[in-house]
Amino acid sequence: MVSLLLVACGGDNDASNEAPGNDLEDEKTELKIGLDPYDYSTVPAYLSQVILEQEGFKVEIEEAEVGILYEALSGQDIDAFIDVWSPNLHKDYIEKYGGSFEIAGTLYSDMPMGIGVPTYLEDINSIEDVANNPELFNHEIYAIEPGSGMALTTEEMVETYGMDDFIIQNSSVAIMLAQVDSMIKNKEAIAFNAWRPHPMFVHFDIKFLEDPLNTWKMDDVQIAVTPSLKEESPTAYKLFSNMELTLEMVETWIMDLDSGKSLRELAEDWVEANPETVDEWLEK
Repeated sequence: MVSLLLVACGGDNDASNEAPGNDLEDEKTELKIGLDPYDYSTVPAYLSQVILEQEGFKVEIEEAEVGILYEALSGQDIDAFIDVWSPNLHKDYIEKYGGSFEIAGTLYSDMPMGIGVPTYLEDINSIEDVANNPELFNHEIYAIEPGSGMALTTEEMVETYGMDDFIIQNSSVAIMLAQVDSMIKNKEAIAFNAWRPHPMFVHFDIKFLEDPLNTWKMDDVQIAVTPSLKEESPTAYKLFSNMELTLEMVETWIMDLDSGKSLRELAEDWVEANPETVDEWLEK
C-alpha cells in the first residue's frame, strides 16, 4: 500500500467531526492531504488543515515525495494533493495518473522557474551564456532531487542546449542552497535551479537567466483531488476550488519559519488574521 510510505502529520488540536453550527452530517469529514518536501507547499497544506478542522473536519497531512503522492492520490490513499505543477513541470506524472484525479482549483498562475545565477555574473544573462562558458561553471549545473519535475527539466535543458560537457549535481533543496551560499560568499560562478515562491531571492542576490529555447515553461500550481471529493466533501471541495495565494504571502510565511513558530501556529495565526478571506474561500 502506498499509504505505508507516507508520514502522517495530524493537527496539534483534536477536531471533532462536527463543529458547532456546521451541518456536516452527510459529508466525509476525515481527510488526508498530500504534502511534498518543499517549504512553499506547507502553506496550502496547513492552511487547509486549520480551516477545515475549524469547520469540523479531521485532517491529516501525509508527507512524501512527489511521485509517491501522485500514486497515493490515484489509489485514493489521500484525498488531495496541493502541489500539481501543470502543464509542464509535472507532465510525466500528469500523463501517468491524470485520469484518476481532477483539478479542483489553482493556487497561483505562471510560476517563475528556471536557472539562477548570482547577479555579479554580469555577462551571464541567458542559459546559452552558461552553455558557452563550461569552464567558468566547472562544467556543473546544480539541481534538486532526481526525479523531481525541476531535475527532469534540467536534464531536458542540458540536452536542448547541447551542454554535453556539463554534469548535473542533484541534491536536496537544502544542500543545493548551501552550495549556492558557499559559492556566492566566495564570489564563484554557480548555475542552479531557481523558482518562486522561495526566499532564495531574499537571502541571495541572484537573477533568473533568459531561456531562448524555452525549456522552462510557465506553469500553474493547482490542487488535485479524488473524483469523489466534490460529492463526498463539498465543504472541502469549495475550499480547494477557491483558495488563492500570492508569491509574497508564501515567501513571508517561509521566512517566518525562522521565528521558531511551528507550521501549525503560522497557519492558525494567518487564519485568525484573515477571516474574510477564509469566508470567501468557503463561500460563506
